[in-house]
Amino acid sequence: MTMNKQTVWLVTMLTLMVVLSAYYIVTGPVEPVDEAGRPSGENEVQVDLKTEEADSKEEVQKASSDYFVGYQLQRNNLRSKMTEEYMNILTNPKSSKKELEEAQRKIDELMKVDKTESVLEELIRNEGFRDAVVISGDRHVDVIVQSEKLTHSQVVKLISLVKKHLDVPATQVSVAYRP
Repeated sequence: MTMNKQTVWLVTMLTLMVVLSAYYIVTGPVEPVDEAGRPSGENEVQVDLKTEEADSKEEVQKASSDYFVGYQLQRNNLRSKMTEEYMNILTNPKSSKKELEEAQRKIDELMKVDKTESVLEELIRNEGFRDAVVISGDRHVDVIVQSEKLTHSQVVKLISLVKKHLDVPATQVSVAYRP
């Protein structure tokens, strides 16, 4: 199976786009600063009238949100490295036909799992959870949701969603929560 340069280039650019998107989601926008270290155009003194309790609640939510984004970013980085390894095999002129087919199969499998995990995370958010991360391994799937607590029926619903979309037995699904 030969891959033309256009296909290799396209897959490489898509991988790069995923990595950069995740990076920009985590870092947020960058604003220029003046000599005093303030964002440019900000000359007024702003007063924060929020209570300490509200501030600490926002900090907890931000830390929890960072936890989920961090997990997703870590997963994307790992997948990007794996895809890059397989792309190196595909672009290596010394690779055998069997190696090329295996590398292409692995890339297709990674893309399928990544898409399925993303769909599952969105479905879980639609179930009323603030955030979720799905981590699928060879035979086991971990689901972590952002919630204060989980009821038995919520756990059953999450396991059935995973079972339906990833075709794994219910005994191979772990569900956890994080406030």
